[in-house]
Amino acid sequence: MKNFTLLALLLIMSLGYGQVTNEGRPASWRIKGIEKPQAIIMPSFNLDSIQAEDRVRDLDQNKPWRFGYEFLTDNNLQNSGVWHTMPNGDRVWRIRYVSHGAKTLNFLFSDFYMPKGAKVYLYNNDRSDLLGAYDEKQNNESRVLGTWLVSGDDIWIEYFEPAAVAGQGKLEIFKVVHGYRTVTLINPDSNINNSQDCHFDAECFLEGINNIKDISKKSTGLIIVNNSNFCSGTLINNVNNDGTPYFLTANHCYSDPTEWAFLFNWVSPNPVCGGEQQSANNAPNYYLTASGAQLKARKEEPDFMLVEMTSDIPVDWDVVWSGWDRSEVPPPFTYGLHHPSGDIMKLSYDADPPIAEDIEDNGMGYIWVQESIEVGALEPGSSGSGMFDNTGRLIGQAWFIAGNVCNGINTGGLLVGYGRLGVSWDMGETPDTRLKDWLDPDNTGVMTTGWYPSQEFHTLDAKAIFYEHGYNPCGNQVAPVLRLINNGTQNLTSAQISYSFNGADPVIIDWTGNIAENESALIDLPQNATVAGENTLEITVLNPNNGTDEDTSNNSIYESFVTPGSIETSNVVFTITTDIYGEEVSWSLKDTNGNVLYSVAPNSYGDSTTYSQTFMLEEGCYTFTIKDVYGDGICCSQGEGSYSLTTTSGEVIVQGGNYGAQETTTFKMADNLGIADMKEENLTIYPNPSSGLFTIASSQNIDGTAYTIYNMLGQTVKSGSFASGTNTVDLTEVPQGIYLLQASGNGREQTYKLIKE
Repeated sequence: MKNFTLLALLLIMSLGYGQVTNEGRPASWRIKGIEKPQAIIMPSFNLDSIQAEDRVRDLDQNKPWRFGYEFLTDNNLQNSGVWHTMPNGDRVWRIRYVSHGAKTLNFLFSDFYMPKGAKVYLYNNDRSDLLGAYDEKQNNESRVLGTWLVSGDDIWIEYFEPAAVAGQGKLEIFKVVHGYRTVTLINPDSNINNSQDCHFDAECFLEGINNIKDISKKSTGLIIVNNSNFCSGTLINNVNNDGTPYFLTANHCYSDPTEWAFLFNWVSPNPVCGGEQQSANNAPNYYLTASGAQLKARKEEPDFMLVEMTSDIPVDWDVVWSGWDRSEVPPPFTYGLHHPSGDIMKLSYDADPPIAEDIEDNGMGYIWVQESIEVGALEPGSSGSGMFDNTGRLIGQAWFIAGNVCNGINTGGLLVGYGRLGVSWDMGETPDTRLKDWLDPDNTGVMTTGWYPSQEFHTLDAKAIFYEHGYNPCGNQVAPVLRLINNGTQNLTSAQISYSFNGADPVIIDWTGNIAENESALIDLPQNATVAGENTLEITVLNPNNGTDEDTSNNSIYESFVTPGSIETSNVVFTITTDIYGEEVSWSLKDTNGNVLYSVAPNSYGDSTTYSQTFMLEEGCYTFTIKDVYGDGICCSQGEGSYSLTTTSGEVIVQGGNYGAQETTTFKMADNLGIADMKEENLTIYPNPSSGLFTIASSQNIDGTAYTIYNMLGQTVKSGSFASGTNTVDLTEVPQGIYLLQASGNGREQTYKLIKE
């Protein structure tokens, strides 16, 4: 039997109960001169020791990915904070926590009760991150509530209480969590793309069942369990079709469900389908979070767990309860939707029927096995995610993986096991170990159910996604390719495409063709010249078959990208000051063909040390990438490290330090080194190219002018000074290639290209 990896990736996130919609503003923000509480300063802790432990733990995917250090506290409305009473009798209570160097803070309330009209907000000191309101909708029987993450190390908690309910609210702060390293979901655009490169975003086209897949993604959720673990799962319908918020996931994700948090509809609007590009975020839909659940049933084999969410799900969230099939008949193919490593929703697809196996001697029994996956992959964090059949019905939940997840942008040799819903149905001897008592409470014996609410496919439903964005940072043109998808039941034979670049009046393109249901066509759109700075693309599909599109939510796509301007210099200076873990830093500079010109590997730098290096560059486009092995950058929790790329005149190309796992910058160099231009400079160089002997001449006095010759790795190969008249530079002993001659004198610095053949 192969070695299997349980898919639960234990990554930190915070808790929450009910729906948190980030509505309104704290009352104190409108009160001038309000009293300020003295900040509670959390004590220091041995972060070096914790990070040393993490370096070992992170190598084992079966152990938690730890993000934070927990402080126990005992602060409440009576013994801490400051009250302020308004003229109408309403009251505001505030408390402030500071934990120096934290990337985030989150909190656990051990006694939470909000009377009608009362609210709790959390925000950082500069008010750039606001969470709340938590109100009466989050009340629950356990009276325990955990918060989502708030960015920063200086966080306020504010409680508003109307005069009519004075003294009725309860708020006991039991735990403060100091987030010492980056987490996937701190903010919608921070560390999105945490999973590997072979994944397909949920919006990627899936031929033959695309409209079915687009419904299934509305039932898929990301959950935070045990305060620090990521799993996936699926809203699941029951025979009564009554919207009971049942949620199916894996038993190995188990912790007290009253402390769980759920997130739905986190989907990239501009999908990346197996590539190194970065998925875009769909905020504010990212904030569709709910929390708290009650355990209904679970069983170790076949690794299922069913919970009922504490709160009803708002209608405007547009979620769908998945139907299911417990017949145990293998479908012709299967697909899955999940959140690998807590990333934005991804798609996987296996074109072959799954194999039903009963393996009772190794703890991995009663499974559907996918022996190969053609599209995407699963990773830790995908645990509990649904396996859907060709009709979109749920037939199992993800249990384990074996083999390589990805081979670059291609799926690796991955075998996946799912617990079988048909076995989970009635294998257990009691209601708390089987599904049937909850999903078929009247024991009707039906084998399948459909979606709730009932879903009907539209007759006319044209959908637009990007097939190719059509730009790269090194070019000066954009030529996007649109994938036009027919999600409707009627063949799509015509449509109008509205195309606008950089806010210009839209160009209308009349398209004709013939696209069957769940098929697509690729359409080349007009080419446009980009401008330095931000560029935008906006595309909308109109009037399918000269009729009215019945679902306009998927008709428009938007993209913005930045084209770097050219830098008028031939030298770029890289400067870095490391933090106290200098060995974690690595970086590379690549040309437009992906060739590495300069680089530093991990374990090369010392701690808290400054380094500087000058890059000698030709005209062209370059990509600089800096990485941190531990994923916390070089600022600011472990020293005030920083880095910069500048021109020799001091113009900043990029600077930073708080970049998490990595940061990439693309820039262009103007042509300062062209051979044809050298005749206009102070020096004349001939022959060039040369077999090794270069003649240097000038009409001006260059006596004493210093020169240095570098190879393309920035290494010095020769240096000296010129005399008046004609000089000879001998490169016969160096390999063939391109060299840069840098001459300095009379307050000027010039760089010339030498080509040795």
